[in-house]
Amino acid sequence: MLADVLYKLMLYGFLLVFFASAYAILYGFGRVWDLPFLTKISYAFGVLQFLSGLGMVVTEYLAIFWKLIILISSILYLFIPPVMWKVVVKFHERHHR
Repeated sequence: MLADVLYKLMLYGFLLVFFASAYAILYGFGRVWDLPFLTKISYAFGVLQFLSGLGMVVTEYLAIFWKLIILISSILYLFIPPVMWKVVVKFHERHHR
């Protein structure tokens, strides 16, 4: 039934954004406060974010174009918080010399 598929897409979309946000926030706080356990917990949210993206990809409603965009985005987002942390650290090192 179409309503069920749309409900699943909306749920997976919400979870993707929620888990991605939790991943980024916990990763940042773990690094700022030097709490390795918080950084490790953030990785679990990164995996949940990826799985939520996969949930959207496996639904039969979306066209292949959107499935590819969601899949690629879900994979790339796994790397964004650590990469952005390095960018911010380098930026501050350069401006505090």
